Amino acid sequence: MTALTPSLAIVAARLPSPPASAELLDAEVSGDTPDWRGIAVPEHLMERFARRSDAAPLAARPIAGGQIHLLARCPGFGAVLLDAWDSARQRWRGWLVTPDASYADACGLVVEQRDAPADPRAGLVLCDMPVTLAVTDLGACLGVFSQERLQAARWLETQGRANAATAAPGVIARVALPGGDYALTGTPLSSELGKDGRVAYRQLLRQGLQQLPIASADAGAPQMTPIKPANASRWLKIVTAVAASVMVVQSAWLFLPKESAVVGNAEFRNGGSGVETGVRTRVLFRAEATEAEIRTWLQREQLEIVAGPDTLGAFTLLSRDRQKVLPPPGPGNPLAVINP
Repeated sequence: MTALTPSLAIVAARLPSPPASAELLDAEVSGDTPDWRGIAVPEHLMERFARRSDAAPLAARPIAGGQIHLLARCPGFGAVLLDAWDSARQRWRGWLVTPDASYADACGLVVEQRDAPADPRAGLVLCDMPVTLAVTDLGACLGVFSQERLQAARWLETQGRANAATAAPGVIARVALPGGDYALTGTPLSSELGKDGRVAYRQLLRQGLQQLPIASADAGAPQMTPIKPANASRWLKIVTAVAASVMVVQSAWLFLPKESAVVGNAEFRNGGSGVETGVRTRVLFRAEATEAEIRTWLQREQLEIVAGPDTLGAFTLLSRDRQKVLPPPGPGNPLAVINP
């Protein structure tokens, strides 16, 4: 394929942040006789719920090139878009996929409407993060790319860095591809130290990959200092925070009664008699607590992670039991501090 210098056209402004629960309450509830809307869930979450439902039939599809599969051993970390099978090494080659489209840089391919159905956990293909992995490392299928879209990922891997646009974190743009097609992608990374959160995000992803049985297929990728095993779970928890929070909210919604829903610790009603309530608690987990230990404890206590980590590394937990009291930190749970 002929190499072209990428031409950029901004097609979407800076991506907005989801509204806070307080903003939703102010907007939706007023006066003594609230006018309940159909479903008390923000529209950006409803769109994700619909995408996940539409993509569900793909989960058990036989493995093939062009498919996006969760990483079986750590599904909260991300997924991979499969490119081609390496028969000599008996491994698939592909690119790392995350749900975080707002972190797109000039080599990132944003999953869009024409890729539907696609689970929202597949939001961004990091085309300059090629990986190789075994069949046993592949989990459920989240989406399927056409050959044209697969070719776009290949092109961005080799030509994306040639994009000469100005760095603009959080901005999605359209890049012209050979043959008249286009791709939605981000702008180049900023060279100013500390000015672009995408740089730290990508560094965390690379360090997280070192904790998984996945090999980088990019010989030119910078080699990171190996992480000590004792800190591996902390790195993975930080890297997967955004993806995990999306997955938790979605899975919680799928099991809620259809006549009711929960946002924050407020009660909402959807025209029926059912009412769901919830209480949020902010916590710090022990540094040495593993992801498996935290997940098992959350299931036992019937808790969900709905936010975090924040600047202190704290997570926000949701309990549907309004009388729920968390056990104190100690043996049998991964808690370090409650309400730090």
